[in-house]
Amino acid sequence: LVFWKTRVYFSVANERFFMPIPLSYFLIGFFIWIAENIATFLGAWNYPNQRAGWELVHLSKISSWFLLVIVSFIIVAELKHVKSRRSHSPDSKKNM
Repeated sequence: LVFWKTRVYFSVANERFFMPIPLSYFLIGFFIWIAENIATFLGAWNYPNQRAGWELVHLSKISSWFLLVIVSFIIVAELKHVKSRRSHSPDSKKNM
Protein backbone atom coordinates (compact mmCIF):
# COMPACT_ATOMS: atom_id res chain seq x y z
CA LEU A 1 0.00 0.00 0.00
CA VAL A 2 2.93 2.32 0.69
CA PHE A 3 4.02 2.11 -2.95
CA TRP A 4 0.53 2.16 -4.52
CA LYS A 5 1.05 5.73 -5.82
CA THR A 6 4.39 4.76 -7.40
CA ARG A 7 3.82 4.13 -11.09
CA VAL A 8 5.42 2.20 -13.91
CA TYR A 9 5.11 3.83 -17.31
CA PHE A 10 5.07 1.80 -20.51
CA SER A 11 4.18 2.25 -24.16
CA VAL A 12 2.05 0.11 -26.45
CA ALA A 13 1.82 1.09 -30.13
CA ASN A 14 3.08 4.63 -29.44
CA GLU A 15 0.48 5.15 -26.71
CA ARG A 16 1.72 5.72 -23.16
CA PHE A 17 0.12 3.98 -20.17
CA PHE A 18 0.88 3.56 -16.48
CA MET A 19 0.00 1.24 -13.62
CA PRO A 20 0.81 1.08 -9.90
CA ILE A 21 4.14 -0.64 -9.31
CA PRO A 22 2.71 -3.28 -6.90
CA LEU A 23 0.28 -4.31 -9.63
CA SER A 24 3.15 -4.63 -12.11
CA TYR A 25 5.09 -6.80 -9.64
CA PHE A 26 2.03 -9.00 -9.13
CA LEU A 27 1.45 -9.37 -12.88
CA ILE A 28 5.10 -10.30 -13.48
CA GLY A 29 4.87 -12.87 -10.66
CA PHE A 30 1.61 -14.21 -12.09
CA PHE A 31 3.07 -14.71 -15.57
CA ILE A 32 6.16 -16.40 -14.13
CA TRP A 33 3.78 -18.71 -12.20
CA ILE A 34 2.02 -19.55 -15.49
CA ALA A 35 5.40 -20.31 -17.10
CA GLU A 36 6.28 -22.47 -14.10
CA ASN A 37 3.07 -24.46 -14.58
CA ILE A 38 3.83 -24.96 -18.26
CA ALA A 39 7.37 -26.11 -17.43
CA THR A 40 6.21 -28.61 -14.81
CA PHE A 41 3.48 -29.88 -17.16
CA LEU A 42 6.10 -30.50 -19.84
CA GLY A 43 8.33 -32.29 -17.33
CA ALA A 44 11.17 -29.78 -16.95
CA TRP A 45 10.97 -30.53 -13.21
CA ASN A 46 8.47 -31.86 -10.70
CA TYR A 47 7.56 -30.74 -7.22
CA PRO A 48 6.98 -33.42 -4.56
CA ASN A 49 3.18 -33.13 -4.86
CA GLN A 50 3.45 -33.81 -8.60
CA ARG A 51 5.10 -37.23 -8.35
CA ALA A 52 1.82 -39.13 -8.69
CA GLY A 53 0.68 -36.91 -11.55
CA TRP A 54 0.75 -33.34 -12.70
CA GLU A 55 -1.22 -30.70 -10.83
CA LEU A 56 -1.09 -26.92 -10.71
CA VAL A 57 1.72 -25.30 -8.80
CA HIS A 58 0.21 -23.84 -5.63
CA LEU A 59 -0.97 -20.23 -5.93
CA SER A 60 1.18 -19.25 -2.96
CA LYS A 61 4.21 -19.45 -5.28
CA ILE A 62 3.04 -16.17 -6.88
CA SER A 63 4.09 -14.37 -3.69
CA SER A 64 7.56 -15.92 -4.00
CA TRP A 65 7.88 -14.65 -7.57
CA PHE A 66 6.49 -11.25 -6.47
CA LEU A 67 9.25 -10.95 -3.86
CA LEU A 68 11.89 -12.12 -6.35
CA VAL A 69 10.86 -9.36 -8.77
CA ILE A 70 11.10 -6.75 -5.99
CA VAL A 71 14.57 -7.94 -4.99
CA SER A 72 15.67 -7.98 -8.64
CA PHE A 73 14.50 -4.40 -9.13
CA ILE A 74 16.34 -3.31 -5.98
CA ILE A 75 19.57 -5.00 -7.07
CA VAL A 76 19.44 -3.49 -10.57
CA ALA A 77 18.64 -0.02 -9.18
CA GLU A 78 21.54 -0.25 -6.71
CA LEU A 79 23.96 -1.44 -9.40
CA LYS A 80 22.92 1.44 -11.67
CA HIS A 81 23.45 3.83 -8.77
CA VAL A 82 26.93 2.42 -8.06
CA LYS A 83 27.83 2.56 -11.76
CA SER A 84 26.76 6.20 -12.10
CA ARG A 85 28.69 7.09 -8.95
CA ARG A 86 31.83 5.47 -10.36
CA SER A 87 31.50 7.22 -13.71
CA HIS A 88 31.23 10.61 -11.99
CA SER A 89 34.05 10.07 -9.49
CA PRO A 90 37.36 11.98 -9.90
CA ASP A 91 39.31 8.68 -10.11
CA SER A 92 37.39 7.54 -13.20
CA LYS A 93 38.45 10.67 -15.10
CA LYS A 94 42.14 10.01 -14.34
CA ASN A 95 41.91 6.53 -15.90
CA MET A 96 40.49 7.85 -19.20
